Amino acid sequence: GPRRCTDGTACPAKDTPDLEDDDEALAAEVAQAEAEAVEPVSGRAAAWLDCEGLGEEHSFWPIFREAYRRGGPLGMETTQLAYVKWSEWEDTADRMAVSGELSGQVSVLLPGVQYAIGTVVETQLWDRLDLVKAFQRASFQALFGHPPEWSKDYLAGFLSCPVGFVLTHYVVFLVHKARSSLPLAERMMNWESMSIAFGYIMGLPPYALDFLESSNWGITSHDMVVNLNAEAGGVFDSWDAYCEANPVPPPVLKQWREDAPDLARFEAACTEGRDCSGDHALCTPDESGKVRVALVGEHGATNMDHLSSIKAALREVCADASLYKEAAAGGDELDVAHFFAYLWSLTGTAEGASLQAGLRMSWEAFWGEPLTKSQGRQAAEPLWTVSKAVQALQSYVSREPFLRRAQIIVCCEPLWMCVLLHAAIGGARLVVRASMCLLHAFSHVFGASELGAFWPLVRAFAADMAPRGAVSAAARISAEMLAFQTGMRVPYVPALSLHLSNAAYAPKTADVLMFRSQLPSAPSFRRLLKLIVADWPEAPRIVDMPQGMSFADISSFRAVVMLPHVPHALRLSDVCSMGLPTLVPADPLIHKFVWPYAGPFCGRSDPELSRSVDPLAVNRSEPPYSPFAFQGEEYAPEQFHNDRRYWLQYTEWELRPHLLRWRSIPHLLELASLSEAEAWEISSRMRRHHTEIVHEALAWWRAAARAAAALETAL
Repeated sequence: GPRRCTDGTACPAKDTPDLEDDDEALAAEVAQAEAEAVEPVSGRAAAWLDCEGLGEEHSFWPIFREAYRRGGPLGMETTQLAYVKWSEWEDTADRMAVSGELSGQVSVLLPGVQYAIGTVVETQLWDRLDLVKAFQRASFQALFGHPPEWSKDYLAGFLSCPVGFVLTHYVVFLVHKARSSLPLAERMMNWESMSIAFGYIMGLPPYALDFLESSNWGITSHDMVVNLNAEAGGVFDSWDAYCEANPVPPPVLKQWREDAPDLARFEAACTEGRDCSGDHALCTPDESGKVRVALVGEHGATNMDHLSSIKAALREVCADASLYKEAAAGGDELDVAHFFAYLWSLTGTAEGASLQAGLRMSWEAFWGEPLTKSQGRQAAEPLWTVSKAVQALQSYVSREPFLRRAQIIVCCEPLWMCVLLHAAIGGARLVVRASMCLLHAFSHVFGASELGAFWPLVRAFAADMAPRGAVSAAARISAEMLAFQTGMRVPYVPALSLHLSNAAYAPKTADVLMFRSQLPSAPSFRRLLKLIVADWPEAPRIVDMPQGMSFADISSFRAVVMLPHVPHALRLSDVCSMGLPTLVPADPLIHKFVWPYAGPFCGRSDPELSRSVDPLAVNRSEPPYSPFAFQGEEYAPEQFHNDRRYWLQYTEWELRPHLLRWRSIPHLLELASLSEAEAWEISSRMRRHHTEIVHEALAWWRAAARAAAALETAL
């Protein structure tokens, strides 16, 4: 509903948007703050994280912090101090309401919402919410700029210590929750007040201002969210205590032959020299002397991964077929074409130039508009129907000489396009990889009204392709989501990044690379990292990754830091294949990065349509927790703890061994200080594991390619 002023009337529209309600605006806000940030100086990290070093006037905060750290939020000293500060706040807010300062009629000095780092301006206030937003602005200001010396008496001193506002309110909230017998309405009021304080000042949903785990308060945001509900009692001391009291089932991790038994039998028959009738067609070059491979998918880096995998698989298959003196499909013996691909992160790289040279049809040229906003898509009504798309694909393939004569067609993202391609040309020659969510970007092209026409094609696709093992998933969570959404069970075959064989780990420096990240919280993370390093003379040198950095250059660093932005990212496979020691957030810290913007994996930043399920699908999986419920458009950090914990087990960030997992920025810096000998030992373990998964994954690629070619021969 409309914002209400203190007299109950609707407040006039404000000049600036409520940034916290707009993820894109918040991302731009943080990025702008980073661009305008002043040089980091010693002491700023402690001031921002711990409210330390603010001067004698603000001596309350170190005392409160020490009590918090020793006794927790329910310790006697903590509760007494919190109540004093909370009372100051309530008295201040009530006085401002009585004086008319919360009616928009009076301008007061506050950090202005229209300035990224909260430059002090005359600001109109309409209600208490504006004060909480001012605390958020003050937090931006203290992180990225030079804050003014706010008086301890001005707004109860919270402008100097915004995190103290959250922690004070949490103590009061927790006391009522644990020790009071309030009616539900009052409990809900307390919960709403606490949630607003937590959400605004921590910068949710991206947690752009939440780094409590790196502070000395002795509490993290995850310790808090397990108690952020309106239920009476049931207080947990920490996240770990909650997890111990609420165990989740372990993941079910099958090998690909278990989920594709028919393909496993076909593989065994081929190994024994039987039933490989498609090998001749698969390995016989065309008039140019090459084997044709078509890569259909919008994600250029994924296409390059698939190309290197199918090349390695065909090298063995065609050598086994004895059709060449040497491996026919090696080196330049592949004639490759790409369809619908964007370069994305490959822009400016040699791999990107190679892909661009082989691109025979762009996304825009076929579909009529860009796939995403970042590529220029305008918010408009969908242009296509499912039946029209199938007809267009059928017509295009019949006219496109490369696709018509390709021995193998590898289709990937978006997965719904592979379903339509199957409906257009059938399953012969077709190998499909499921990486992202089935319906990711479906609403951009078709809209919800076309789901009824799409689901029958999915069932036909599943009935034909799944039993033959012609579809595999690059991420376990993708396989599980597909089974939940459609009933289609496909094997997990990880990405291999074999195209990086010439970029093996070769450190030339002790520097650690900070891998690029577009997460809204990334600028804040990088900023705080620099502030902490300013107080840590022995800290390792961490270098931000420039655009277009080659894999050879990446491999020259001693280690790399990554912020997970989705459950599966090809970049993780890349660095693992290189044997590059990799530092990633540990559980539970990783939840703040991997879920809030996981739209490509049916996450909250995708429309609700992406999480639709086929109402007529048979054999849909029944996991202990829905993979979609916790990923609704409304981010709810206080809910779905078990859901997130369960599904984290299926993410590549948790499944890949030998990663260095850090719990805070100081812990990250400790791990990043590894010696050259320690780095080489970790690299050796990573490379041994990669060799093992390559052996198993290429077995699927060989069998799937042979089976697809055999079907074409039979037809």
